[in-house]
Amino acid sequence: MKGYIFGLISVFLWGTVFVVSKFLMQGEIIEPIVLSFWRFFWATFFLLFVIKFKFRKIFIVFKKDSLRFLFLAISRIFLMSTFIFISLKTSSATISSVLMSSNPIFVVLISIFFLKDKITLEKVLGVLIGFVGCAIVIKEDINIFSWNGEKINIYALLAAICWAIYTVIGEKPTKKYGAVETTFIASFIGTIILFLSVKFLRFNLFGNNLYGFLSGLYLGIFPTGIGFTLWFLALNYLKPFYLAPIQYLTPVITYILSIFILKEKISSVVFTGMFLIFLSLFLIQKKED
Repeated sequence: MKGYIFGLISVFLWGTVFVVSKFLMQGEIIEPIVLSFWRFFWATFFLLFVIKFKFRKIFIVFKKDSLRFLFLAISRIFLMSTFIFISLKTSSATISSVLMSSNPIFVVLISIFFLKDKITLEKVLGVLIGFVGCAIVIKEDINIFSWNGEKINIYALLAAICWAIYTVIGEKPTKKYGAVETTFIASFIGTIILFLSVKFLRFNLFGNNLYGFLSGLYLGIFPTGIGFTLWFLALNYLKPFYLAPIQYLTPVITYILSIFILKEKISSVVFTGMFLIFLSLFLIQKKED
């Protein structure tokens, strides 16, 4: 029961990320890359307490696998987070959340092509159905093979691909060094890269008003710091096979919150795409006999 409670709290906090960020993006309160910086600055600060300020241990771990940690920082902290916030400039919170949840589709593809993972009929069907579902959600149109020059949002899908890369590459260091330690090192390096990028692009570090800074504080401590820590704690009580499906409640929570807070409406076409994505996730994560 503890595992499910921790998992559900994490998922609820993750669902708020898209709603809070959409509010900021549509109001042009803060730039996406600046929000990414504050999110992981505060997340790194929070994780300092979780690792109990064991800097020597962290430095030794980093030296052993510095290139891998650098790649993890770029793929998840820098690119994934920034892509998500950019997507929220042009798309709804729910659509961005759904596309982000499609990341297991890309995990399967990466695992098959680069790690020589076992190919099954369920995985192949899941990937194909998932791509159709993603295309429908991105276009908000059933006719996915036509394009009349209209703008389509692929940033959330790029974020999902970055998360998939992080998941595959991060498996070994997570098991070897610990999930919290791996997350802290990646967040720390990613925060530095984000800060340098903000300075290079000459963006206002505090946004146009106080909402940007405070939202970065919230996103860093609650959904990122507390959310991921509780998720790791949940793994002490539940096997990944039972815990993983809970994360697919994130788009549902985002949708419910976006109705009441952002007054968003989702078309039946998008719901069709969402159904196909969830069906694909069920197929590719189906336990083998």
